[in-house]
Amino acid sequence: MGELKFGRHRLRTPAVCGCVIGKNLDEMREGVSGAVKQGADLVELRIDDLRSKIAWEGLIQRDLPTLLANHPEREGGYFRGGEEDRVKLLLEGIERGVSCVDIELSTSKKLREQVVSKAKKSGVTVLMSHHDISKTPPLESLMKVTKDLEEAGCDIAKIVTFAESPSDALRTLDFLVQVQGKVTVPIVAFAMGDAGRITRFVAPIFGSPIIYAAALKKTGRGQLDVATMKRWTRELMSKEVRG
Repeated sequence: MGELKFGRHRLRTPAVCGCVIGKNLDEMREGVSGAVKQGADLVELRIDDLRSKIAWEGLIQRDLPTLLANHPEREGGYFRGGEEDRVKLLLEGIERGVSCVDIELSTSKKLREQVVSKAKKSGVTVLMSHHDISKTPPLESLMKVTKDLEEAGCDIAKIVTFAESPSDALRTLDFLVQVQGKVTVPIVAFAMGDAGRITRFVAPIFGSPIIYAAALKKTGRGQLDVATMKRWTRELMSKEVRG
């Protein structure tokens, strides 16, 4: 369907991201291994739930593109420290060689710009995210957030909402349709929750380049495993070729 620059890597899209989360390094290592075995195209290291951040950088993969995320509680994450400490870990990740860093739009402008500037100087892709963990806003609100993400200097924009009903899921997909051609950056979008599960399958058809899937432990409600999503993308790509 396309190609996505991801640090020094090039990803064929839709790419399946194996999401890894754990309370200790052993759990994280097991998750990375699970992502690799299931054929993930990239791995996301969610370090916000790690009880000790000592030596976490040993989880960074050299052959598999690595996305680093350290989400605060306000965005559905588990990091409980101060914002400067949270962002410091993202900056360390850039220094240590991650392919991409996820920085939230809700981060203060000063700290957010530090991450964007350091990442761009280091050749690291900036994925900027917005997570609404309680609802799916109106289409107009989603469009505004997308423009804000683009103007903040991201390379990839990610918008995740929570679907309480099938109509919320449909609104997310309608947003993906409507946003195409209105911004210059790729848009990753889907809805969490059981009602939003269908969006994880259908969003790639409407241009969402990355599919988030569980390597072992789920990092979001409605998330499916890497192996299932890899089977889906193979089927999707084969239909594209035949079509």
